[in-house]
Amino acid sequence: MVALIAVLVYLALPLVLVTWAFRYVGPRDPSVTPASMKSRVALTAVILAVTAASLWYRAVVFHGLGQTSALFIGVPVVLAIVVIFTTTPQSATGVACKAVTVGMLLSALFLWEGFLCIVMAAPLFYFVAIMLTYALGRLRERRARTLHSSLLVLLVAPMSLEGVTNLTTLNRAEVVTRSQIVHASPAAVERALFDRPRFDRVLPRYLQAGFPRPTASRIERRDAGPRWVITLRGGETFLNGTAPTTGDLTMQLEEARPGFVRWRAVSDTSHMIHFLTFRESIVGWEPIDAQTTRVTWTIRYDRGLDPAWYFGPMQRYAVGLTAGYLIDAVATP
Repeated sequence: MVALIAVLVYLALPLVLVTWAFRYVGPRDPSVTPASMKSRVALTAVILAVTAASLWYRAVVFHGLGQTSALFIGVPVVLAIVVIFTTTPQSATGVACKAVTVGMLLSALFLWEGFLCIVMAAPLFYFVAIMLTYALGRLRERRARTLHSSLLVLLVAPMSLEGVTNLTTLNRAEVVTRSQIVHASPAAVERALFDRPRFDRVLPRYLQAGFPRPTASRIERRDAGPRWVITLRGGETFLNGTAPTTGDLTMQLEEARPGFVRWRAVSDTSHMIHFLTFRESIVGWEPIDAQTTRVTWTIRYDRGLDPAWYFGPMQRYAVGLTAGYLIDAVATP
């Protein structure tokens, strides 16, 4: 983290000097109107902000912090700081939003970041950039509510540390449970659960947005017990810019008794680990009558993205849909 701060400090002085020279050094051209000058300053601020954010992004990824708040909050913080020192407070928020938009478009075109990640992070980027430029602008103008603006700055900036160190990392362990009624006997549900996993049902729309999806599955019989091997394809990373990555999620059968099975994840080479890490898949079922069964599917996983307050609810919703889909596709004969 010290290296990241050093990068930001190293960038700050030349960025401010370049903008100061652009705005104040040299004779004023009488043909340049205030409106055109304002447009030039705004364009310069956008270029400087996107450049600073790109360097910050590279430093974050280099230090293995690409899934932490150092990226998802740190990047808009850098954008906001550069913009507020290179524009007037009145125009800073608009310029910051333009810089966020340009940065995300460039990310999609040149950094091979997927559509899903951009969509998920966009509201957070805009929120942090708008709030921080507003607060810093009020501090520069020394208007009323300066104390409130100072508190906002002190609140937002440290949020970029979540996930960077053990001390600033919130608990990642999550548990999501879904229950559904299956119109089949308990014996039929049990047989379905021990067959090769099937994923022929249509995924919920939210899970079709770009998450890795299952394309094949098999059961491996070993001395330690059967294993599910599920091939997942897709995500955000592309190999040589041509084809989505594929990988296998391997689940080991750990416990099986009437009305209950527990599978433990032993490895995952898919792109899903960039979002979350599966730990266990637990299924329980109980008869309602001879041809109706209540199936409860529980998924234990570790959240992979920070901040928790933003990405946690998204991931819980996605995993909840996954549990419901598994009941439909795997537990239903």
